[in-house]
Amino acid sequence: MKTVYIIEDEEILRNLLSTFFATTFPELEVIGMSGDGGEGAEQCLELAPDLVIVDIQLPEVNGLEILHLLKRKFPDIKILIFTGKTSHQTVKIAVHGKADGFINKISGLEELRKAIEAVSKGEQFFSPEIYDEVVKIRGEGPSRTRSPFSRPPFGS
Repeated sequence: MKTVYIIEDEEILRNLLSTFFATTFPELEVIGMSGDGGEGAEQCLELAPDLVIVDIQLPEVNGLEILHLLKRKFPDIKILIFTGKTSHQTVKIAVHGKADGFINKISGLEELRKAIEAVSKGEQFFSPEIYDEVVKIRGEGPSRTRSPFSRPPFGS
């Protein structure tokens, strides 16, 4: 894994994440950032980064739609959901969408570091507070055969 794209609507968090990558993971290049889900998804489709850090609540296209879109187009892409929204439904959609990781923004930089290291090695990483829920959801099996969204993003 070599390239990273950040989709986060809070500018300060985008800048902090970029600095975090530069200082903690100098081998990973942040090739772009966006505060808008539509723009971020389009850029990821064009740039095909190795790792995408994506929030769920975004303008235009939400992070869960981006997860499903990118995993359909690039099955090997690594996607780490980085959000403050950890409801059962969001976790379930992320798990069924094959997210490589899911961490709560309040977890801190050490947990983010661990998540990026795990995902970089082809492993998955879920915040401890949702881990049991992830195991339970996986035990239930997929509830749908297609994306849970009524329309594909960007008319695709």
